[in-house]
Amino acid sequence: LTTIICGEENNECYWPSPRTDHTSVLWKRDEEYESMLTFGGNVEGQGPSSELWELQFSTTAWNKTDINAENNNSYKQWGIFTVSGPKPPARTSHTAAIAGTGMNSRMVIVGGTSSALGAGQGSMLCDAWILNLSQKDGVSSWLKLDWNGTGIDRCRHSMALVDDDTVVVHGGYDGEVTVDERVGVWQGTLPSACKAKKMDSVPPTAETKRLQDRWEAEIPVRVEDLPPDSVMKAKRSRLPGAMFKALHRHAVSRNRDTYIDPDSGYSVFSQVYLKRRPCCGNACRHCPHGHVNVPGNIQQNGSNKNLEW
Repeated sequence: LTTIICGEENNECYWPSPRTDHTSVLWKRDEEYESMLTFGGNVEGQGPSSELWELQFSTTAWNKTDINAENNNSYKQWGIFTVSGPKPPARTSHTAAIAGTGMNSRMVIVGGTSSALGAGQGSMLCDAWILNLSQKDGVSSWLKLDWNGTGIDRCRHSMALVDDDTVVVHGGYDGEVTVDERVGVWQGTLPSACKAKKMDSVPPTAETKRLQDRWEAEIPVRVEDLPPDSVMKAKRSRLPGAMFKALHRHAVSRNRDTYIDPDSGYSVFSQVYLKRRPCCGNACRHCPHGHVNVPGNIQQNGSNKNLEW
């Protein structure tokens, strides 16, 4: 393997931030020029991303052995790929593929997860999008597909193109268990752009707005965000759970929805988030409703003494 040297813009390095669980696809524009399109992923220090980056290069320059040779056009240039209108919400662990060729190509992304939505099956994004790479007025646009079913309710799966209009999806994780479809695969048909659901032409519903609010949730509070005196006090405490309780108090004081549990590394909902909805019945650590909907719960004067604050 050879390290490819990417170009610099105005003598300043310009490339994607470090990330994991993203996707990259190769788009062949014509016989000379190709691009690698990289979407989403878990960005270090930021969380799930909806960024779309493009690494441009020409096949003639790519095949040259001396990538540092002067005037050989071998520098590869990263840049944000410009799109118009709505775009897919931030995600990780999705799949992506290129359908079609040349300027008629389309980039397809399916499924994925976002820690901003919480944990378990509730973190699954359950959607599919197409980016029409045939640019109108120099700008491409995303279109959301009217797909539903178990084929998109997953992450960490695989996807392949059967032809320019059909994808197959297999395996993955649904937020709780590994998907077991045995010999089956899930098939999706790619509609033409005119049949795809144009999000900018559909009035937002209450459900859409609620999901958008969740997509834009902040990064969870971490131990590093606590004041030094709060960290020292929690470490000296002999009470169980002193550190996560300090994190929860800090999150609530700053109107934050979640924090990262220091022992498990999982995202935990704060009362700020849980007060906006009824008890879900999952025995959340900071349930403000007294675990009223938890099966088998024995309430005492409308509260549950087993709750952690």
